[in-house]
Amino acid sequence: MENKRTIALTASESSVRLDTYISSNTDISRSHAEKLIEQGDVTVNGSLREKKYKVKAGDNIIVVIPPEKVPDLTPVEMDLKIVYECENYAVIDKPAGVTVHPAHGTGTDTIVNGLLHMFDIKDDNDVRPGIVHRLDKDTSGLLIVAKNREAREKLSKMFADRTVDKKYLAVCAGNPKTEKFIAEFPIARSRKDRKKMAVDETGKYAKSEITVLKRLRGAFLAEVKIYTGRTHQIRVHMAHLGFPLAGDAVYGNRISAAMPIGRQALHSWHLSFIDPFDNTQKSFQSPVPADMEELVKRLNL
Repeated sequence: MENKRTIALTASESSVRLDTYISSNTDISRSHAEKLIEQGDVTVNGSLREKKYKVKAGDNIIVVIPPEKVPDLTPVEMDLKIVYECENYAVIDKPAGVTVHPAHGTGTDTIVNGLLHMFDIKDDNDVRPGIVHRLDKDTSGLLIVAKNREAREKLSKMFADRTVDKKYLAVCAGNPKTEKFIAEFPIARSRKDRKKMAVDETGKYAKSEITVLKRLRGAFLAEVKIYTGRTHQIRVHMAHLGFPLAGDAVYGNRISAAMPIGRQALHSWHLSFIDPFDNTQKSFQSPVPADMEELVKRLNL
């Protein structure tokens, strides 16, 4: 079981509710902060307070997040496409509509459940064994999965050190003035909707490089190289620039609902890195999925 996590905050403002202050200054949602306060997992200057307590500048707030409950890790037979496999890891082509790992309410139809059926994974992570990076449920494409603890640690370090070359294909609304541009905006949880992310000067550094591959009718096909791996990074950056992804119901979809796609048009098509076990260059590609291919065809000038 993973250890509990502790966050220490020193309030820099006054007259803000305790639950609101925690959610605004961490990656914890307001409802989760509320629950932690009610459970006695939050102290202010060493004392328990109610969620409606008004924070004072200088208050020392300690938030203790209990270990995640062990999810249902029942192996489930799943038709997962393996792009590459070796002793320590595999690269799979994740279909859209499948969640990567179990969480509250996901059930057992996740990539992790499928991997446990497909491979003999020797990993003591009892929450998300084998997972070193993630794709959103409705994003398709290449995903590296570890077969053992050593592989998970080495591969996770590659992503943390930003040594993995990650490129996506996206269909976006709009007509950019240039063929290539950079989105370099910090990302944090949205202050208006805690289920969303947003460009926020208080957020974590995030950088995306966008190359227009094909201009379409009121839209364009882009290759997006990401230098960081923030939650919803491409979706947030493109929406912020005024070029939301086709089919993205969360961050603004400006392309006709009659178009043949029922998800955000985002596909992880390219991954390359130096293998941490044999020091060789590895490079993998995944073809454009049928729904995105049909969307581009319909929007073609």
